[in-house]
Amino acid sequence: MKVDVLLPLKFDHPFTYLNEKDEALEVGDFVLVPFNNKKIVGVIWSLKPSVTKKNIKFRPVFEKLDLQKLSKSKIEFIIRFATYNLIELGLVLKLFIFNPYFQAKNKKKIQENNNFENSKIEKEILLDSTQQKSYEYLTDVIKDKEYSCTLLHGVTGSGKTLIYLKKIKYFLDRGFQVLLVLPEIALTKDMLDRLEEYFNIKPPSWHSLVKQSEKKKIWDGLLNGKINFVVGTRSSLFLPFKNLGLVIVDEEHDQSFKQEEQITYNARDMLILYASIEKIPILLVSATPSLETYYNYKIKKFNYYYISKRYRDVSFPKVKFVDLSKEKLVKPIKFISPSIIDDLKEYLINKKQILFFLNKRGYSNFVICSKCGTRQSCPNCSVYLTYHKEYEKLICHYCDHQASLKNKCNKDGLCNFLFYGVGVEKVYEEIQSIFPKNKIILFSSDFIKNEEDAEEILQKIKSENASIIVATQLISKGFHFPNLNCIVVINSDTSFLGNDVRSSEKTYQLLNQLTGRAGREDNNSIVYLQTHQKENTVLQAISRRDDLSFYDNELNFRKDSNLPPFSKFISIIVSGTNKFDTKAFSLYLKNNFPFIEYAKVLGPVSAPISLLKGKFRSRLLIKYPNDKFPQNELKKWLRSLKLKKNVSISLDVDPISLR
Repeated sequence: MKVDVLLPLKFDHPFTYLNEKDEALEVGDFVLVPFNNKKIVGVIWSLKPSVTKKNIKFRPVFEKLDLQKLSKSKIEFIIRFATYNLIELGLVLKLFIFNPYFQAKNKKKIQENNNFENSKIEKEILLDSTQQKSYEYLTDVIKDKEYSCTLLHGVTGSGKTLIYLKKIKYFLDRGFQVLLVLPEIALTKDMLDRLEEYFNIKPPSWHSLVKQSEKKKIWDGLLNGKINFVVGTRSSLFLPFKNLGLVIVDEEHDQSFKQEEQITYNARDMLILYASIEKIPILLVSATPSLETYYNYKIKKFNYYYISKRYRDVSFPKVKFVDLSKEKLVKPIKFISPSIIDDLKEYLINKKQILFFLNKRGYSNFVICSKCGTRQSCPNCSVYLTYHKEYEKLICHYCDHQASLKNKCNKDGLCNFLFYGVGVEKVYEEIQSIFPKNKIILFSSDFIKNEEDAEEILQKIKSENASIIVATQLISKGFHFPNLNCIVVINSDTSFLGNDVRSSEKTYQLLNQLTGRAGREDNNSIVYLQTHQKENTVLQAISRRDDLSFYDNELNFRKDSNLPPFSKFISIIVSGTNKFDTKAFSLYLKNNFPFIEYAKVLGPVSAPISLLKGKFRSRLLIKYPNDKFPQNELKKWLRSLKLKKNVSISLDVDPISLR
């Protein structure tokens, strides 16, 4: 008897093997088979292999593994995941195979799962009247074992977490498993601390920093029903839940849900697909939902509830513009407006924390030699190097290339560098000079090497060990700082620059989330927006706290321009070591693109970052209506392509950034 086996490799088809032992194999069973000179775990994909050429000697299935088989719904999910994202079936299967567990299970070496126990929230969750109304709405639309997708859109500080925790309690009490997905590892730790503090439960977390030994126990505990609640990042999508009843995606707008390396997919969108196949409800939560999610509510594809008030009616921070165009230019240049210094000192006198925000890493992003006029750029990428004073080095933020300041000058001797532009380290230095007696914390990814570093900094902020915080966008991601009452956005304008069609949306989300960190437990809070263009529609919407008008206006703009979500993009990046071969192959793709009546191919053009990690990059964009599905035709086309040895292509369906 012959069977088709899908292998977790870069193939879009199964391989045929011989079931010599006539074992009772079923579709979805895990088996051990030979491939090349290795033994590899695969999945029975079909009991009716496709027709093959005669006189082929089929290799045998070694054995059926003692592992829970993939369900029909999981197999359907793998197929639809691979098709939508234009990924080989085998690579998607690989995401569902956790080899350390499989090997340990097969050798009977899984330790008893004594670290975790089923979570049970004993404490009653009390909601205020506004929260209670939203909870009652969720109760009406979220049903057991019935697919629905609901967006809970609540302003920052409205208590959305308490609302969905009460919904989690409902499902746990009825014997279901629950998955809570967050965009960042630091947020999972913050959530676990809050769950332990308020409800005395310790659910396991799943992310890249969890030890393999712990992951094996979690995998086994989910399969055996010993674990009913997991808090994880995007990879938790592939966990083997036995009785999953509810999925919650918090901060659903966050770009970190997009996997952009190797296998490209949007975890939020794939969780929605997964929930629809498994026929379970999914709840999306955000103060600043993505425009695609908001649009799906508008066309009645998703349920929707909006919370316009903060928890216990705490007031929003006052937003005040600092018009930099009216400031006198002084030398050396100052990045904190002198007009607000006295106000800031008053907050510090009253023991309130201040946050200075600038979304630029390093000290200076414009480094030039005063003698030869050369601006320092990365040899591997088409970007300029950033000076990091902490390390006394010039660093590329894309490939991590590092260069010494002792650089040979094109004219004479060594370069004499001038440092223009501003980074968060330069702001930190200026603030130290303005407030020399205050304790200041710098919160940037360059100073966070692991989870412990992030936790240490966050605890210092929460315990008020520092009165001033200087930070990049890491600080905007859903953290709760009780004593933070004043925020200064150093430059509110930079996000509007460039050619990103999502720039307004991203800027609004960032500034809205950021301003939401202030005044969560105090009615006397303020946000200063330093800007040269205070009439900008995004900044005006932030100052008025006019969420719905912003979303409706942005949707109208996208509709008039026929941009997502009213159309869709698929990005094709061609990269290679030879610039001319890369360009030639891009033209080959354009000229040999299959006829798809509704699809349009834009490009090829040099990618915005035309050289990345030593490879030249060219980009094509496939644009098509949002109600069409060209993936089946594109997969056939991709299989027919003849790639050159020194050229590769990568695909990104629904790209978030076009770098």
